[in-house]
Amino acid sequence: MAASVALLLHMHQPDYRDPTPGPRQGEPALPWVRLHACRGYLDVADRILAHGVDVTVNVAPSLLEQLAWYAAGGTDAWARLAAIPAEDLTSAQADFVRSRFVCGHPAMRSGSPRYQALAARAPVLDSSADLRDLQVWSNLAWMGPTARRHPTVADLIDQDQGFAHEQLLWLLHHQRALCAEVLALWRRLPSVSCSPHTHPILPLLIDFSSVRRALPLVPDEVDFRHPEDALRQLCEGRALVKEHLGREPQGLWPSEGSVSPELLPLAVAAGFRWLATDEAVLERSDRQGPLRITGSWETGGLRAVFRARELSDRIGFHYARWVPGPAVADLLAGADEIAAAQGGDTVPLILDGENPWESYPDAGVGFLDALFSSGRVTGVEAMAQTPVVGRIDRLHSGSWIGGDFGIWAGDVEDRAAWQRLAAARSAWEQAGRPEEAWPHLAAAEGSDWFWWFGPEFETPVADLFAALFTAHLDAVWRILGTEAEATLGVVGPVLPPTIDALSSGAPWHTLAIAAGGSQARAGAVLAFGAWAAAPDGLALGLGLRESTGRGEPEVWLCFAHSSAAVRVAGPQRAQSLESEWGFDDFRLRSEQGVVGVFYPMDTRSQTSVEVALEVRLGEQVVARQPERGWLRIVW
Repeated sequence: MAASVALLLHMHQPDYRDPTPGPRQGEPALPWVRLHACRGYLDVADRILAHGVDVTVNVAPSLLEQLAWYAAGGTDAWARLAAIPAEDLTSAQADFVRSRFVCGHPAMRSGSPRYQALAARAPVLDSSADLRDLQVWSNLAWMGPTARRHPTVADLIDQDQGFAHEQLLWLLHHQRALCAEVLALWRRLPSVSCSPHTHPILPLLIDFSSVRRALPLVPDEVDFRHPEDALRQLCEGRALVKEHLGREPQGLWPSEGSVSPELLPLAVAAGFRWLATDEAVLERSDRQGPLRITGSWETGGLRAVFRARELSDRIGFHYARWVPGPAVADLLAGADEIAAAQGGDTVPLILDGENPWESYPDAGVGFLDALFSSGRVTGVEAMAQTPVVGRIDRLHSGSWIGGDFGIWAGDVEDRAAWQRLAAARSAWEQAGRPEEAWPHLAAAEGSDWFWWFGPEFETPVADLFAALFTAHLDAVWRILGTEAEATLGVVGPVLPPTIDALSSGAPWHTLAIAAGGSQARAGAVLAFGAWAAAPDGLALGLGLRESTGRGEPEVWLCFAHSSAAVRVAGPQRAQSLESEWGFDDFRLRSEQGVVGVFYPMDTRSQTSVEVALEVRLGEQVVARQPERGWLRIVW
């Protein structure tokens, strides 16, 4: 008997809305919600409804909020820049267009000779005609097959070049209409599940130490235990789906498929009846019954479905290079093999519902049409309601990536960011939990910031992600009416011997600077920081990354109580370390990319110091951390 595939397509973007005070407060700082609405969000829903298949679409509630923003006429920072007449762009604005507006998978440019030529010459584009065509194509290329049915969109694609500013303005306006259309189509979908509100890694909110269940060597340097936040994220998520799509979802795709035993009662309390995660979690769970993913499991009062990892990943990472018919045949043959080996007749496929289609020549519509017309497609929600095939006594703590939480907590930069979050969360608790700060705290709890911290993944806009994370934390501190303090009460990273010796045996603590400032240079140069209060002075350890971009930056350590500053890194790194101060006790060391600074002082009579780090190009300060005020170290 031929097996069916149960699909769950996950639609997700983090909260890009900028909390920085000013006329643009609340506007998304990044354009991905608006752009994906023209492509995957629209095309997938259109194909599901056209074929009448019971596919489950999972939505991140933070995505719904931003779709509603655009549908109501809102805009974002990139759209504002795109709307400026090319001849009126300032030098800085033109640089941004050149460096940022060629975005998305190269396959999206394959149909336009003009866009390919612009992308190849982007750094040196100079004429207004070139810049305007890039403004248009950076938006037009995201129009998927459904959006291209509009005759004006089709005409713009056929025109290819020589666009007028009025055509660009029409396109930007039409994108907002497509966001409204996405919401209308999603209200008609047969099966909708959701993730928690801002897409946090729930087990880490509940108890950060759960990361060590799968990764026991992760240092114990983050104190974050707030199951109440996880429950609130779950409840708010369901409520927002009800508000925007008119239904309360019964199913939960925990962000990144991240689960733990402690999550289960919270999901039940929030009203969920089933959840899904990865087969790696099932493999490492204590269970009653043989290992099989071809049916649902009972655990903690919920039904659980476990994705077929390799088969799901074929859609996301391989079939874009295939012809649709053979790709679908290969997929269904793989499902048959799993069903024959394990028993059962349904294989769950769970994957990103938006990003894969960037790399498909036709935005994936040919593949979806072939799959949806096969007669062998259902949804994960329907699968979760079938009789169980076993019981899980202890659910493994892990995610869909490697069965652990390493991506979001395994690197020193990840944990430094968690320490910053923990400090703000603790201060919020001590201040009586002012409700005004909760949206910013909840946004900072989202998973996407931590995805881009650390060495695992790269993106041209990593600096903008880091800036948003910092902006949300800054908003919390601003509402609380205080500056962020560097005293976190946790052991810092392991430092090279010559740097460690500066502390004279005093314990090291993490300095919360690692995740980058609100500007790109700070995030690109500083990886982590640590401090230790020795009896005769303050020791600092600064982990440096290799610099990127134009010019060679210098990193300066500044002290609030004096006009003195010290250059701790420059073009020659350790070879040119020098102090601008004239006393002998001040010491600098460098080893393995870490710079050590010893500032002599009586730490028994003086119990705090305020510092900042500046990134300078020549005489210009191009970034500062913190952006305003000082980082206060208290012992």
